[in-house]
Amino acid sequence: MIRDSNCPIPGWLALRSALGACAAPILAAALLVAAVQCGCSTHAQRLAAPRQAFYANDLQHAHAQLDKLSAKPKGDRSVVELDLAMIELLNGNAPSAERRLQAIRDEWEEMEQKSLAEEAAALITDDQRRAYSGEDYEKILVRVFLTLASLMNDGVDAEAYSLQTLAKQEKLVASAQEKWGTDVGLDYCVPPLAPYLRGVLREATLHDYDDALRAYTATAELAPEVPFLMDDIDRARTGVHSSPGHGVVYVIAMVGRGPYKVETEARATQDALLIADRILSAVGEYSVPPTLAPVKIPGIASPPKPFDLVGVEVDGIPISTTYPLTDLNQMAVDSLAAKRNNLIARAVSRRVIKKGAVYAAKDQLNVNSSLASFAMDAAGVMWEATESADTRCWGLLPREVQLLRLELPAGNHSLHLEPITSGRPVGQGTHCDIEVVSGRNTYILSYWPDTRPIGQVMVSP
Repeated sequence: MIRDSNCPIPGWLALRSALGACAAPILAAALLVAAVQCGCSTHAQRLAAPRQAFYANDLQHAHAQLDKLSAKPKGDRSVVELDLAMIELLNGNAPSAERRLQAIRDEWEEMEQKSLAEEAAALITDDQRRAYSGEDYEKILVRVFLTLASLMNDGVDAEAYSLQTLAKQEKLVASAQEKWGTDVGLDYCVPPLAPYLRGVLREATLHDYDDALRAYTATAELAPEVPFLMDDIDRARTGVHSSPGHGVVYVIAMVGRGPYKVETEARATQDALLIADRILSAVGEYSVPPTLAPVKIPGIASPPKPFDLVGVEVDGIPISTTYPLTDLNQMAVDSLAAKRNNLIARAVSRRVIKKGAVYAAKDQLNVNSSLASFAMDAAGVMWEATESADTRCWGLLPREVQLLRLELPAGNHSLHLEPITSGRPVGQGTHCDIEVVSGRNTYILSYWPDTRPIGQVMVSP
C-alpha cells in the first residue's frame, strides 16, 4: 500500500531495519560502481561507429568493429550479435546470419528464467545490470529473420521457424496478460509478416492450401488495409499456386531505419506506484511516496521513411510496387507501451531503495554534523544521477517491411528495383537477375535505409 505522504521520511525507518548494518557498505559499493559507470561509454556510444559504417554501406568495416565489441561484451553482446547477423545476411552470408540468430534465440529463451542476483543488483543500480534478454518485439523478430535467413540459404528450416514465430507470440501474449493485465490483446507483438510467411510457405507445398488460407486470413485481420491479401485468400481457396508454366516471385523490401531506444523521462502514474509498492514489499517493509520527480525509462525513436514504396520492373517493363505489410516501429512502440508502468515502477523502487540506503547509512554511522550529512546526501545524489534508462536494442532493424507477389513465366528474368515517392523515382535503384522455376517460389530480399540499398540484393537459391 502507498503510505501517507505526511510522514516526514516515508518508509525510511522500515528501510533502516531492512538494511541494518549493511547500509554503509552498500552505499560505498554503489558509489564505487557509480564512479566506474561515469567513466564508461554507454551502449549507444559503443555501437554508434559500427552502425554509422553500416548505413554508409561499409559492411566490412562495420562487421570488424562489431566483432571487436562482441569479443569484449559489456552487457550488450546479444544486440551486437544481432547487428552482426544483419550485416552477414545483407553481405550474402545467410548461413552465418542464421547461426547467430539461432544462438541469440536460444540464449534469450534460457534467460527468461530470471537471476535473483541480477534482479537485486538492478534494484540498487539500474536495469542495465541485468543481462539483456530482448524486448518482446525483438524476440518475435529474431524468429521472423530466422525465417528470412533460411529462405536466403537453403530454405530447409524456414517453415519450422515460421511456426515457432507464431507459437512464441502466443506465449508472449499469455505472459504479458499475466504481468500487465487483460488490456494486452491477442494481437500483441505479432507482425502481419509472420502469419503471411507461414501462408506463403504452406501454399508452396502445393497441397496445404487450408493452412495457407488460415494464415492469410489471420494476416488480413491484422492488416485489413493491405490490398493484395484478398487475392491471396481467394487463391488459397481455389487451391492454385500459379498458372501452368509459371512460378512466383516475392519481392521483400525492408524500408527505412528502424526503431531504436532512447532515454526519456516519465512521471510516476498511480498504476506504476502500485506496482512499485508490490516490488518493494517483496524485498522489505518499504513504502512509496505518492509524489516523485520524473524517472528515466526507455522510449522508441525512428527516422521517417526515406521514400514510399519500391517500384519493380521486369525485363524493362514497369510492373508494380511493393506495399507496406509490417510497421516495425509501431510494433516496438506498442511493446514498450505495454510494460511502461512496470518500467516506471522499477525506476521508482530503485529511487526509494537508494534514498533509504543513504538514510540508513547516516543513522548507522551516527552522522551528526551538517557537513557530513551534506556529503552523504551529495553522494546519494551522485548515486541516483548515474542511473540511466536501458537503451540496449537491436539497432539495425528496418522501419517497415514491404512486399510484392509476382507471377512470372518460368525462365530467366532481369528485375530493376527503385525507390518511389508520390509515384516518381527518387533514386537510381538496383538490378538483380533471377531464374523462375515453374510451380516454385523465388524470394528477393533488400534493405533500403535510405534511397539506395545496403549490401547485396539477396535472391534465394
